[in-house]
Amino acid sequence: MSKSMIKTMDPQEIQNRFSSDQYLLMQSDSSTFTFEDFQPFLDRLPQREIDLIDMYYRDQKKQKEIAEFFGVTQGAISHRLSRARKRLDFLRDMPKIMGSLRDILEGHFDGFEVDVIAYMTETTCQSRTAELLNQKYRLQGKNRMTQVKVRHKFDRSIERLKKLKKSHYELRICFELAFYVKENLYMLHEVVLPHFNRGHRHKYNEIR
Repeated sequence: MSKSMIKTMDPQEIQNRFSSDQYLLMQSDSSTFTFEDFQPFLDRLPQREIDLIDMYYRDQKKQKEIAEFFGVTQGAISHRLSRARKRLDFLRDMPKIMGSLRDILEGHFDGFEVDVIAYMTETTCQSRTAELLNQKYRLQGKNRMTQVKVRHKFDRSIERLKKLKKSHYELRICFELAFYVKENLYMLHEVVLPHFNRGHRHKYNEIR
């Protein structure tokens, strides 16, 4: 099956639509990628953004229609779609590790340091990482982790990885991954907007 090309007619809207089994995403640099390039990473997006990607690209709904369904502005839909595409770009380009990151780090870092690195790569969010660490280790009072403390420990871990990778080949990809996350903080962090919950995906499915 030949692939249809996207023509940008308006910065807020992609006019050309795609077949139900294969469609394209437009990137900021005007290059195109098949949906299959991004499909493996869709489940890493917030559920609301998965819904938007699905409704806009697969079901070919206009942004205005989607905005009316969720009870928000068209600008809000455009912003969330753009954010979702950036997240997908981030996930696609993220350095990939064969095996377990935690297993590779063990022996070079203590358990707490491993958790800092692992949680940061999973969430890209310092405050969320602090929350996870406080829950796991039951940290309270002056021992409680904050995003400032997380950033300090994460930065120190990156510097240590930078030195260790010279003599430990398996740590090179770990360094690349951690540094990539540092350069893209909060890329996977979702700002919860209550008004975006006015529409419900199951209701949408019923009227399709």
